[in-house]
Amino acid sequence: MSKVYVTGASMVPVNRHYDMSLLDLANSSLMGIRKTVEDLPEIDAVVVSNAYGQKLESQSMLSYKISRRAGLSGKVSMTVEQGDASGGASIFTAYSLVKSGVAKNVLVIGVDKFSDFPSKFVNDAVSSTLDEISYQEGVTTSSYGALMMKSYMRKYNVSEDYFYDWAIRMHSNAVENPYAYLRFPVDREVIAKSQEVSTPMRLFDIAPRADGASALLVSSEDYSKISEVPVEIDSIDFSSGEPSISSLEFPIKRANVNPDRTVIEISDTFSVSAAIELEAMGLAERGKSIKSLDQLNVNYSGGLKARGYPGGATGVYQAAEVYIQLIGEFPGRKAKEAEEGLVLNTDDVLRTSFLFHFKR
Repeated sequence: MSKVYVTGASMVPVNRHYDMSLLDLANSSLMGIRKTVEDLPEIDAVVVSNAYGQKLESQSMLSYKISRRAGLSGKVSMTVEQGDASGGASIFTAYSLVKSGVAKNVLVIGVDKFSDFPSKFVNDAVSSTLDEISYQEGVTTSSYGALMMKSYMRKYNVSEDYFYDWAIRMHSNAVENPYAYLRFPVDREVIAKSQEVSTPMRLFDIAPRADGASALLVSSEDYSKISEVPVEIDSIDFSSGEPSISSLEFPIKRANVNPDRTVIEISDTFSVSAAIELEAMGLAERGKSIKSLDQLNVNYSGGLKARGYPGGATGVYQAAEVYIQLIGEFPGRKAKEAEEGLVLNTDDVLRTSFLFHFKR
């Protein structure tokens, strides 16, 4: 079977980009690919990951518009939407195109934009990923996050300050990452005094949504030498199902990696999400994951919590960050001696997840 590689990546700093449109952001990430990949091959297909452009921006056929602006008209193009797991779904699509031999080089662009809209509209758009009854009744994803946190606290007999260490670690990591949105440290006192958003979750338990775009070049083995340090997409696992918040059972695959040699990026929409994901993947003991962070090379980007949460672009950022870590060029905190990478991209309520295993 043919192998599939990541051969290039770029990221736009996550921020409130009031001076850039959705298409401007996407084009900026593509320009970054052209700068980092010296001998850019012919692109056979463009896959755009976007979760909320149709609802917030009233924009459809984004892949066609982005391809045309990039001078890639006539190429196969498609837009993939799977909520905040759109990035994982898009990389899965690109991987499948290359693995099957349909394409040799696929450009994946993840993009979403929130800062032009009041929180009311953003919350409405994000909540549209919930089932129709929850959405129509005005339930938000934060409400589900609070329920998960309550269940976790009850099951493992921990208090809300158990989760403070996650925000502290993520902000500490983000200070070193020039692509991160919240590049400042926090301490337990700051977190304890922060606003309660949905009891028991506070402001620092929730990832901030902001504008972002990231690009990834996925290539066949014939083009693997485009990158000086080839990084193979060794495997992809997909999970989907109805989670059980009361029992904390979620459809997430176990990860068969050595944590000492692996750089990890997970979707920490909420602090409790991080705990659940690390434990479900078998990377930490249940009920103790937040106290085990020193044993894991996890979210050196600052994660969604501090790097920022760019919607449908999230999974592409995660893959780009792991790729740049593995080739030794990440500009922030580095995972020393990492030979493998793990990316878990999920939706907010952990119903759908894509688990990618990268190997240098």
